[in-house]
Amino acid sequence: MGFFDRFRKKNEPTVAEKNGAKDQHILPIKDEPKVNFTRDISSEEKELATVIASAVAAGSMPDSKFRVKSVTGIDTDKEIAAAIVSAVAAGDHPDSYFHLVSITEVK
Repeated sequence: MGFFDRFRKKNEPTVAEKNGAKDQHILPIKDEPKVNFTRDISSEEKELATVIASAVAAGSMPDSKFRVKSVTGIDTDKEIAAAIVSAVAAGDHPDSYFHLVSITEVK
């Protein structure tokens, strides 16, 4: 694999090809809805993340300059809920396929 091969867009296999399933009703991976695990973060959190990332990236070269283009917060509660739901569903029905479409917090 060459260096530039990593940047070329590759055709993504369908779920059926990936898992060896013969079912034709399975959607391709790129057409499936995705669960959003991001959350809104405050300007203080963005600033702190930027300072830490710049310090780590600079390492032993303190005269370096960095530009942080974006900072995204990850909602760990949604990640934990998805992991628990996936583990329970896989344990109850190991031969089935599940697609997590959304996670909503009930207040």
